[in-house]
Amino acid sequence: MARPGPLAVLVGALTISTLSGCIIGERPSLSEAPGAPGEPTGDAAIDAVLELLDSAPSARFSADFTILTRFGGIETDAEVVQLSEDRRTVTIGDVQFRLDGADRSTCNLASGDCASGVKNNRISDLQITHRFYAEEAAIRLRQDAGARTGTTDAQQTEIAGQPATCVVIPLGGGDVQYCALASGVLALIDDADVHIELTGYDASVAARDLASD
Repeated sequence: MARPGPLAVLVGALTISTLSGCIIGERPSLSEAPGAPGEPTGDAAIDAVLELLDSAPSARFSADFTILTRFGGIETDAEVVQLSEDRRTVTIGDVQFRLDGADRSTCNLASGDCASGVKNNRISDLQITHRFYAEEAAIRLRQDAGARTGTTDAQQTEIAGQPATCVVIPLGGGDVQYCALASGVLALIDDADVHIELTGYDASVAARDLASD
């Protein structure tokens, strides 16, 4: 099923406008997605995961992930350290997004070069943005909720040693799965575009953990 790349989808959701991205399949447009952040879809299994993902901005944690971008078979490691919604670092490969209140920058850890602002175009080949671990996952899930072709399956499992709430959604091209921790942090996305999986999680973080590499 062809759909716009999640970078374009996320920007469209945040600006309430329609943008075009790299197309690798068909996903419902933003206007077709059921509900805005915080609103239920009407499916209990989906809403259980959405409620968790929507709560992630208030969580305090550090988390490690593996990301497989199926188009191109790109494998990338990622780390998120979050003290609050406005104080966090998101490291994806050699690209680090630093958010500290109004001070935001994007750095290349290999070269040491930094640019002002959040530059998601630097990871556009991965089909994700720096918000992949919560807000972007919720956008994806809401869109897939509107495209489901059958009954969803609610599951409870353990990922990276943490209990996770999951939903499996049947789509025209096959099943997709989303999981989230009790804190709201993404634990798993397994769909046609990406496989993102939590590999480590720690809820005991301090301000010093935001120090840049």
